[in-house]
Amino acid sequence: MQKAKNTGTNLTFKHIIIGGNGFLGQEIIRKLSAKKNTNIIVVDLFKISGNKFPFIKCDISKRAQVSKIPIAKNDIVHHLASRLIVPNKPRFGRYRYFESTSIVGTKNILKLMREKNCKKMIFWSSDMVYGIKHTFPIYENDIPTPIGEYGETKLIAEKLVKNEIEKENLKCTIFRPRLIIGTGRLGILKNLFYLAKHNLPIPLIGNGNNFFQFVSVSDCANATILAVQNGVPSKIYNLGSEKPYPTKELLSKFISHINSKSIILPVPSILILSILRFLSFFKISPMDKEQFLIADKNMVLSSLKAYKDLKWKPKDNDLEMLLNAYRTYNIK
Repeated sequence: MQKAKNTGTNLTFKHIIIGGNGFLGQEIIRKLSAKKNTNIIVVDLFKISGNKFPFIKCDISKRAQVSKIPIAKNDIVHHLASRLIVPNKPRFGRYRYFESTSIVGTKNILKLMREKNCKKMIFWSSDMVYGIKHTFPIYENDIPTPIGEYGETKLIAEKLVKNEIEKENLKCTIFRPRLIIGTGRLGILKNLFYLAKHNLPIPLIGNGNNFFQFVSVSDCANATILAVQNGVPSKIYNLGSEKPYPTKELLSKFISHINSKSIILPVPSILILSILRFLSFFKISPMDKEQFLIADKNMVLSSLKAYKDLKWKPKDNDLEMLLNAYRTYNIK
């Protein structure tokens, strides 16, 4: 993976992992480092213990800090840096909050890559760019219509990258993953796990017949490896589990597997969504609007394109992902 073959010159390259100390970044680093002769530089706001690779502290929204990243011509930049969706945090100025990394940060990274004549990037976007879709499954060529600040800023970042592809000959693979879960990351699942652990009723938005999909952090990291091996194709790829369950069935199986006495309480969408919209208006909703507005919809991405082009095939199924995440929660 390290040496180019054409001219006989020893052209080594580095993997610049921006956002490398995050949940997905650490898994990508783990799998990349298992390859022989792989050079990795980790770029992040925070350093974590146990990191054996060169580390650069950087706020990508600050141009001066980004300029210190030692990007070279033949490197591959992995852009994972992003603000996480946390309901009501911050309560106000949420667009600016997400904009700082998704838009400003992406502009700064792309500018540095132009200056260094670096032409390869893997950019992690989000399925949130799709918004509410009535197609099943969702394909990469479906028109994005984001419904919140996170998805809006990710879509703008995608457009910045596409502009570089068209005008600056950048090679960039854009991934749109479904909800990423795995050991160590709980997010909104903490609410579900708390209820299940304490045998409390689990409210369900709608009748639960809609399909809900995850993708594992391990499968996402595998997609990165395959994109690198395939020369970083300039295409957009969805990533999601292969055979998602209807939401009610998934939760029922989950409750059964952990021997919980919780019961599922389907609540009419029109009622609970009205309540959540009201709470969201006052910035006290337990879910972000980009989460609750799709909760009763079929949210399934087609990964056929990733399979055809990259030979990517998800190994983890939704129930096992949910159970693994719960085991992490339960031992804390």
